[in-house]
Amino acid sequence: MGLFTTSAPGTPFGVQAPLLEINQYPLWGTYVALALYFTELAGMLMAIIAVFQLKGYSSMSRKGSVAVFASAILALLFFDMDLGRPTAGFYSPFSAILNFLHSWMARGIIFVGGLLLFSFVFMVLNLFFTNDKVLGIRVNTLKNTVAILGLLSGIFSTVYSGFELAATTGVPFWNNGALPLLYLGDGIFVGAAVSYILAFFTKGEEGGRARIITTKLLAFSSISVLASWFLFLATVNFINVFDEVAYNLLITSSSFAFDIGLTFVTLGVSGILTVPYYVRFSSSVKTTNDLSNKVKYLMLAIALIALVAGYLTRADVLFVGQAAYQLAPMTPFQLTSTQPVPIGAFGWRG
Repeated sequence: MGLFTTSAPGTPFGVQAPLLEINQYPLWGTYVALALYFTELAGMLMAIIAVFQLKGYSSMSRKGSVAVFASAILALLFFDMDLGRPTAGFYSPFSAILNFLHSWMARGIIFVGGLLLFSFVFMVLNLFFTNDKVLGIRVNTLKNTVAILGLLSGIFSTVYSGFELAATTGVPFWNNGALPLLYLGDGIFVGAAVSYILAFFTKGEEGGRARIITTKLLAFSSISVLASWFLFLATVNFINVFDEVAYNLLITSSSFAFDIGLTFVTLGVSGILTVPYYVRFSSSVKTTNDLSNKVKYLMLAIALIALVAGYLTRADVLFVGQAAYQLAPMTPFQLTSTQPVPIGAFGWRG
């Protein structure tokens, strides 16, 4: 049930509904945390790689297309593992279309499914089509078009996975507008980390420029993550004691401290290393189109650290919010214990 423990059966906390004892056991665990993590990774990595494609970074585009598709597959795989019904997971996009208007989960699946589709087409175009034209259309034009569609799907799937929690009625701890912003910043954070790893193995001038760009992006995105964390924690809705319990669980947990510490390390190192590329007016700074060899390997370690921190960000919010949910699954929105479970699911989970 994740990194946190919650109340045991029979506790006086929460709604003790005889038919909906959802506060008696965990709803989500590591599978969902990993699914959310790979959703943001695939989504924002697609957005970053799409920009590289539009700027003519062909090698980064080719490597990134494979990484994006693999991440999207992992996201859907972990969602499917959590559902416990592989056939239902396979047909979930079709069910999602039918339930699109009234289910937040359905809308999220459509976005992730679109990301999977566009990333697959983008990967195929990059790996197998080297001719000038396909069906009378220039290959580069097709790549750019699919890249833009993938960029939009990536942003929607990343932000909406945060919105799914923030807007879900009955989960007061998550009812926070800063959550989609935190998930978007975290998605850029881990997307930049993977982009740097890809750039690390890219040769030539393209690789050098890509390493500088992704190092800068890591610095800026770490600032975004820290600012979003502050905004989220500063606006937690203390409408009842259960939010306070979850808040205290979060700020006193070792994983949260570890997460914030790793993010600060990423900011400190990547921020300091990018300073020379902004201080062009200084005569003592030598203009270069690549990082030094030592800095390359240092930033590789920082990128790996960022990947760990990015996972902890989503996992911490998920598990702590679940703790509040299990203590009081329907408060303050549910008035009676006969109301349905407000999680937007449509009968998949086995």
